[in-house]
Amino acid sequence: MRHALPFVAILAVAACNQQDQAPTAAPNKVADAPAPPVAKAPIPKLKGAWNVARLGGEGDGPLTLTFRDGKATVAAGCLRRGFTFKQDRNLVVFDSDPSGSANCGAPPSAGQEATFAALDEANTAVFAKDGATVTLTGYGGTLTLERR
Repeated sequence: MRHALPFVAILAVAACNQQDQAPTAAPNKVADAPAPPVAKAPIPKLKGAWNVARLGGEGDGPLTLTFRDGKATVAAGCLRRGFTFKQDRNLVVFDSDPSGSANCGAPPSAGQEATFAALDEANTAVFAKDGATVTLTGYGGTLTLERR
């Protein structure tokens, strides 16, 4: 029995050492992998024909805008104003282009002039309804367009 006592003591110490050691977690390759890059959602393009729905919350009559090949044309009958434009996602830049303008002998109305000014100063395009409407904003005001 004397020889069994040291053996039992060794087993007890070994059992205590096993309880003190926490089990190690198996490596989780999915959790340790870096997250994939998030793709940017596509932004609609201004390209095409639009109706001016509102200028600063007010209706402005039958004005249309056409965007094509870096040029924008605002038209009401024979009255036209030309602009060049660039779009980078939601950022837009417009510049007056006198070569694309015509007055047909009558001066523009105050609402039409406000539309031209709002477009000339627009710097942000916010699309809604899956690209069916766009609100152009900037220092010249807010201009809401609906796709034709």
